[in-house]
Amino acid sequence: MSELDLSHCHPVFVRQIDCLQRADIDGLMETYHPEAEVIRFQGILRGSTEIKETFGRYMHIQARYERLLEYTHTDDTIFMRAEMSVRGEQEIGFGAYVLRDGVIWRQVAGIEGGMREWFTQDS
Repeated sequence: MSELDLSHCHPVFVRQIDCLQRADIDGLMETYHPEAEVIRFQGILRGSTEIKETFGRYMHIQARYERLLEYTHTDDTIFMRAEMSVRGEQEIGFGAYVLRDGVIWRQVAGIEGGMREWFTQDS
């Protein structure tokens, strides 16, 4: 996978990446179940309010998906690893998503080598 080709990806993943690339927080939130949880080493985000607040900050750090390195999915599970640029720096992100009612119910996410300080800052 040499570029960000999402043609073989689950529709929920495609929608999520599209919203992230366009900094569309409201559209992004439509990809999450009302009882969603995002599990990260920095802590667990529970529900729409915490997820929206955290991913709203994420959109301000100029994060862009550049290339899928590994990807697979079933009807209700997505597993991926991607090259990203964040504030001009290259990072490798990974994640697993479990779907319920056609949207993300549980998400596990991280950055290889550990989360950087730019993600935990407010600006």
